[in-house]
Amino acid sequence: MDWIKKNYDRFALLLLALALLVSSGAIIYSIKSYPERFAPIQAVVPHGAKVTSLETEALEQANRSLAKPAAWEPHNSSLYVSRKYVARHNSATGADLLIDPFEPGSAPLHPPIPNDWFLKNKLEDRILDADVLEQDEDKDGFSNLDEFLGKTDPQKADSHPPYLTKLRLKRFIRIPFRLKFEAYDDDGNFQINTVDVRQPTQFVKMGETIAGTKYKVVKFEKKSVPNPSTGVDKDTTELTVEHGETGVKVVLVVGTEVNSPDQYARFAFLWDHTEFTVKRDQKFFLKPEPGIEYKLIDIGESEAVIINVKTEGDPIKVPHLD
Repeated sequence: MDWIKKNYDRFALLLLALALLVSSGAIIYSIKSYPERFAPIQAVVPHGAKVTSLETEALEQANRSLAKPAAWEPHNSSLYVSRKYVARHNSATGADLLIDPFEPGSAPLHPPIPNDWFLKNKLEDRILDADVLEQDEDKDGFSNLDEFLGKTDPQKADSHPPYLTKLRLKRFIRIPFRLKFEAYDDDGNFQINTVDVRQPTQFVKMGETIAGTKYKVVKFEKKSVPNPSTGVDKDTTELTVEHGETGVKVVLVVGTEVNSPDQYARFAFLWDHTEFTVKRDQKFFLKPEPGIEYKLIDIGESEAVIINVKTEGDPIKVPHLD
């Protein structure tokens, strides 16, 4: 060790010479092995007529994907908010299940409207409301049920069914005819009394006008029907009177009060919850559409019949208010 300290430079040269000697040996060994390593490369390549095709389908598909811009696929619900589920108890198994009401084929929660109608019209948040059929999302006076039946948009106030669909017959009003046919004789005299005010009894003949009125006698026909309870025929003789100005005829039955030809319909307009009365053969209009005139042409217990005065199309039946 003292020699190394005293001859440090010689020792370093010795180590360097030793390293060079080892490196030279390694290089010589590598050079000798080159022919063996490069033998496959230097071998003669056999020539053939067929060129093996490369698998390019994956590459082509990648190119097509790059050429087509990315797009969101259609989705019938929010990307960030879960759809509403309904808890239902299965009585057969005793299990409680979560049902997706918007799954194809799901039973309607609010018949007759299918569940997907609420989804398509952006009302999915309302589907669990008990009164969803009566709700009016766009405040146009028509409920969701009205919009569904009318095939209109419940989100747009200017898209709604015709206002006429909100009209209902509330009551059929009959007015008793003021004249009553009380009796007749073989000399052609007909006894007439009034039922609305006290007036003296009148006796008129065929073709005569009844005093205080514009009605005259135009027809007399003797009739009777058997009465099963008494076994005696009941007199149902008819006397027809005609209004001198309008030509309206009224058939009076002996001993019986009859209804006047003046009949009225009491209507309920569900759009604004108002009511109004219309006389038969009278014209009227609905408030939202003052330019459209209707005419009441017939009334019954279950419905009224009207027509559009301008178009004179098919008669329109107005159902009775349930």
